[in-house]
Amino acid sequence: MVIEPVVILRDVWKIYRDPKVGETIALKGVNLVVNRGEIMAIHGPSGSGKSTLLKLIAGLLRPDRGDVIVDGYNISMLDEEGLAMIRNTVVGYIPQDYGLVEDLNVYENVEIPLLIAGVPKKIREEKVSEILEYIGLKNMASKPARFLSGGEKQRVAIARAMVNTPSVILADEPTANLDWDSSMRALEMLKSLNRDFKTTVIIVSHDPRVIDYADRAVIMVSGVLKSYKESRV
Repeated sequence: MVIEPVVILRDVWKIYRDPKVGETIALKGVNLVVNRGEIMAIHGPSGSGKSTLLKLIAGLLRPDRGDVIVDGYNISMLDEEGLAMIRNTVVGYIPQDYGLVEDLNVYENVEIPLLIAGVPKKIREEKVSEILEYIGLKNMASKPARFLSGGEKQRVAIARAMVNTPSVILADEPTANLDWDSSMRALEMLKSLNRDFKTTVIIVSHDPRVIDYADRAVIMVSGVLKSYKESRV
């Protein structure tokens, strides 16, 4: 089997600057390689820099120093149009709060990335219907997001992240707001997407259960990667 890196971080630093509190160093010289088709868990306590790392890979932030390379694109070298392309086609980002538009229904929420990408209506309909059927929500397509349970919102967020068939799925604390059963369903869904579509999945979480669903796990503390652990999968 050929091992192909899809995400590479080299000596990555991220510093937040606030005139009231000064500088906060979120990431300190992070090095990481994630291979195509694997599930990587980034585990650590709240405030350790995990979400910052994920946002850098998603193109939502730029590093202050170092290189973040995603599917061959160096985030530091891209203009705003290039970053928008990364966010809409190369990566699928699942925020901790789901990021759904509450007044739109399930179908409309999942369709958003396709609208931004300028995909023709007929193809949009096909893609949204396919991913909703795959994820088990086709019968809820017309239900407004505000009436969904937490577990249902998470599944819609996963469907929206996958609808453009990205190279990498990024999940920020996917179990944080869910009960046990919904948490397990969300993790099983991410594992199924990885298996069925060969999509690389990166999960950041303080929940140790996530490690059981990963091929590899990284421990992050205070902006530093402390160690690698092989999961039990």
